[in-house]
Amino acid sequence: MKKFLKIFFIVIAVLFLVLLITPFLFKGKLIEIAKKELNNMLTVKVDFSDLKLSFIRNFPNAYVALSDLQVVGTGEFEADTLASLKRFSVTVDIMSVIKMDNIEIKAVLLDQAKVYAHVLENGKVNWDVMKPSDEPEEKTEDESSDTDIQISLKKFEIRNAQIVYRDDSSKMAAAVKNLDFLLKGDMSMENTTLSMQLDIKTLDFWMNNIRMVRDARINFVSDIAADLKNMAFTFNHNQFKLNDIILKFDGTVKMPGDDIITDITFATERTDFKSLLSLIPAVYMKDFESIQTKGNLTLEGYAKGTYNDKQMPNVGLTLNVDDAMFKYPDLPQSVEKINIALKLFYDGVKFDNTTLDVNKFHFEMAKNPFDLELHVKTPESDLQVAGEFKGIIDFNSISSIIPLDDMKLNGILECDLILAGRMSTLEKQQYEDFDAKGMLKLTGFSFTSPDFPQGVKISSTHLDFTPKVVHLVNLDAVVGRTDVSLKGSLENFIPYVFKGSTIRGNLSLSSNVIDLNEFMSGEETETTTETDTVPLSIIEVPKNIDFTINAKINHIYFDKLDISSTVGNLFVKDGKVRMEKLGMNLLEGSVVLNGEYNTQEIKKPFIDFHLDISRLDITSTLSSFSMLQKIFPDPQDYVGKVSALLNLHTILDEHMSPVLNTVQSKGQLNTHNIEIRNSKLMGTLADVLKNEKLRTLSPGDLNIKFEVKDGRIMIEPMQFKIDQVNLNLSGDQGLDMTLNYNLKASVPVAAVGATDILKSIPGGSNIKELSLTGSIRGTVTKPEIKLSMADMVGDITKAVTETVTQKVEEAKEQAKAEVNAQVDKLLADAQNQAEKLRSAAKQLADKTRSEANAAADKLEKEAESKSTVEKRLVKVAADKLRKEGESNAKKIEQETEKQIQNILDAANKTADEIKNK
Repeated sequence: MKKFLKIFFIVIAVLFLVLLITPFLFKGKLIEIAKKELNNMLTVKVDFSDLKLSFIRNFPNAYVALSDLQVVGTGEFEADTLASLKRFSVTVDIMSVIKMDNIEIKAVLLDQAKVYAHVLENGKVNWDVMKPSDEPEEKTEDESSDTDIQISLKKFEIRNAQIVYRDDSSKMAAAVKNLDFLLKGDMSMENTTLSMQLDIKTLDFWMNNIRMVRDARINFVSDIAADLKNMAFTFNHNQFKLNDIILKFDGTVKMPGDDIITDITFATERTDFKSLLSLIPAVYMKDFESIQTKGNLTLEGYAKGTYNDKQMPNVGLTLNVDDAMFKYPDLPQSVEKINIALKLFYDGVKFDNTTLDVNKFHFEMAKNPFDLELHVKTPESDLQVAGEFKGIIDFNSISSIIPLDDMKLNGILECDLILAGRMSTLEKQQYEDFDAKGMLKLTGFSFTSPDFPQGVKISSTHLDFTPKVVHLVNLDAVVGRTDVSLKGSLENFIPYVFKGSTIRGNLSLSSNVIDLNEFMSGEETETTTETDTVPLSIIEVPKNIDFTINAKINHIYFDKLDISSTVGNLFVKDGKVRMEKLGMNLLEGSVVLNGEYNTQEIKKPFIDFHLDISRLDITSTLSSFSMLQKIFPDPQDYVGKVSALLNLHTILDEHMSPVLNTVQSKGQLNTHNIEIRNSKLMGTLADVLKNEKLRTLSPGDLNIKFEVKDGRIMIEPMQFKIDQVNLNLSGDQGLDMTLNYNLKASVPVAAVGATDILKSIPGGSNIKELSLTGSIRGTVTKPEIKLSMADMVGDITKAVTETVTQKVEEAKEQAKAEVNAQVDKLLADAQNQAEKLRSAAKQLADKTRSEANAAADKLEKEAESKSTVEKRLVKVAADKLRKEGESNAKKIEQETEKQIQNILDAANKTADEIKNK
């Protein structure tokens, strides 16, 4: 027995030791395998900082946990972080895993989860992350029954989760903060009771960028009788709470296959009006407990039917409020005589059967009554509407009814409107079959809040309704610094309100100031001071608007621009704004603009303009456009005016700046009294040609034809003169500031220091200009200029040849009298001139070598205090200069020798001719 016990305890100790140290021995390998397999299975990128595996912590259960789990999207969702968790853990019964017949999961925990669910406009979702299987599994019924592994779960928990849902296709969004969820039950049994608890501290919901729900609180507690074999669930002892309204659910949910079959009814537990009032954010968020109310509430409904890809359950909802009121005890006024009778039926199989009936909606606010009645049916095939809106809402009294804190609201709304008919009659222009009459007036309206500090003011607006046209008698509004006055007519207004159809209008717009920076940044900006501190953002043009606008605007502020006296026509349609003969003054000049701003594809908006620009100030223009500053830095160094006729097309980025590699432009640029100071390019040219006057470029009036394509500005060859230096420039310049120009110059002899040398050469004194060719590379801030001496040598040799030839001709005449003597003298003179030419060429070549060597020595001397690496780099550059100087010198000598040989050959030939005569 002692021996047995000894062996037993040794085995137990060994097993315990194995369970204890195995996770540590193989942890690194397990992490590597886990990451690799997850990324092989999924289309997303999965990563985590640590993997914990313990057989001791919850013995006899195994504990597995991933820390700092990150799931990042790929492809179209590359910018999305789909999910992140502080900790994801699973506790599983060890023996059930070993047996592999019924795996029992004790607990699953998702701690501090952040989830981002995203639906694109094309319907693609970012949570479709499983890679398709290469080989689909094929199992017979017998095989599947023999090999299926049963998995049961005891507890599933989510702690402190944050969830964001965004649907671009339907323009919906929701945000959930501080979500806790707990599901418990023995899911290994066919019939069991599941205990469910859900608590959401904050829920927000947006539709079409309008917040429909703000900071809502949700709580759901339920015991559910579960038939897991048949996947049928019955609600027992449940309570759903939204803010202060409490609903009770009864019924079942069945999931026999892919379908979900519901048969649920619900009704309010409380019948006091105060619970319904909690659904109004402005009321619920401010001292809700202290509100005094009276009145009865009935809210009940059902959801019955099947949910699948083709249909939804039918939903019915009934709401009745009888003679209700509410009042804050610290405020003087109340809302009284609230009566509501509402019925909604949603047909999940055939949406066209859906109906909404608001039979009564009445309240009196500050003694002013307001009544609404609305009936809607056949929303899909042919929307039928019957409604009446009548009453007065005095916004001035709101602060006496509801505490607004820092929010301010004023104004009076008057409404007396009747609508009745089918949308098809309006679409067919059968206006006599649709009843629409009445008016809507809003006067003295203003609204400001901490979230909207610039505020909105509407001094007056008046709409008169008829079946065909809604007459906008006037709309005078101020938003921040922007003021707008509109009048005109609107067509298809009612289908636009009820169905989102396209609204058409002919409007006249006048304004003193339109500050676009306020709308693009979302913040108030001081246009006259620091408008560049807030990045711009894209302004989307609605696609369901078709407006023709005759505009007259005194000032438009856009980025750093102050655009004045804008007059012309705007056509707003299909997500774009087209401009026709839109004239404006800016940058001390004027512009006439034709073209469009297009946001049909909001991620790739573009402009396509034709501009007639007249005498814009160059300094102001370069200072106002960031793209131009990239090409021409230091705007203060450019003086003068510029005019142009050009086309411009470019895609815009999210900050309304051109995407440089998409810019396409073509046109003609005319300058007026232009002057360029402190130019790196002209400074380098002045150094090369030893002419200080070239540092300031004053070419006068230029006519430049250009084209922008593939990120480069290509110019046609242009001729201009600076201090008697004639220049010809051709080539292109990149929007990335790189230079690729070819240069031709006619330079005065004095500019290259060759006056004395040329005097010693026959005919040299007749040379006034020398020709140079070269290239300009590098960048705008660091240009590199290389000049060739070949054309200069050609000018010299040409002059010498002409002089010698002239002397040879003179020698021919003299040779007629003194043949033999003149022949000898002719050959001697030719030889003498050849020697002089050789000597002059040597001087010029030596000067070329000397200047190159001096420049190289200067570079090396300047680098003496620098690092070894920099010295080596400078030495390479210096050697290159010496080599180029030697090459140019040899070229001068070689060209000269060719000309000398030509002179001697010509003299010998002439001598032979004289002798033979």
